[in-house]
Amino acid sequence: MRRRSASKRGEESEMRGKSFGSARFDEHLVVLTDPKSIAAEQYRVLRSRMEHLSQEKGARTFIVTSPVVGEGKSMTTANLAISLSQSRDRRVALVDCDLRRPTLHRLFGMRMREGFIDVLEERTPLETALVPIEHPLLPPGALSFLPAGKANAASPEWLGSSKTDKLITLLSERFDLVLFDTPPILPLADAAVLGGKVDGALLVLRAGRTSTETLSLAMQSVDLQNWVGVILNGVDFERSSQYGGIYATYQKTYSAHAIEGRGEIND
Repeated sequence: MRRRSASKRGEESEMRGKSFGSARFDEHLVVLTDPKSIAAEQYRVLRSRMEHLSQEKGARTFIVTSPVVGEGKSMTTANLAISLSQSRDRRVALVDCDLRRPTLHRLFGMRMREGFIDVLEERTPLETALVPIEHPLLPPGALSFLPAGKANAASPEWLGSSKTDKLITLLSERFDLVLFDTPPILPLADAAVLGGKVDGALLVLRAGRTSTETLSLAMQSVDLQNWVGVILNGVDFERSSQYGGIYATYQKTYSAHAIEGRGEIND
């Protein structure tokens, strides 16, 4: 019993630390776990478009939402943040503002800890709440994560406060880009409230699941003037008649170049 308790305490201490090895990352974070996949490549394509938008319009802060639950919103937000942080000399913050159903911490292999709501309620300084994400494929200090924190039923009311405005400003001054993961837009007002405070809003849809009617309702339910794009999640490139041939050619060519490159290095 004594040995098990010590082990448990050690596990909790390690989980609360600020350095997380690649083995802890959820497999759905494909930009890190499967960087040669077509899915990871699509996030890099999205990254280039986000970079262009940021440079053209000076946009730095974005919410990512979806019409309803189950569209893959949080996974998409995390992968996009990781991809953006892989560009050299860029600092990115990923913030979990889904205070009703936070999930981002689990993708990074963490237990819930102090975060966004704790900073707003002045229980924890921002410096303490921010968690640097470390991985061999990430430049040191490039990606910081702010968990949702110890939220309760009343916590979402903070999203409309002046303290949230100040925190967004502080994050935008410290980081080059800030992504906020928010709840689905149809059943809840959270995304609409926060969306009015940032530079842009992205809507995540799931291929084969999100109906045209649901999309229309989502776009009409909130009068956001800063919609910047829609992300189609869950496309099966291997089975798609449109992309199947492209995917096969990509994989074959990519593998050939990879083998050729290894040969040159070995020589």
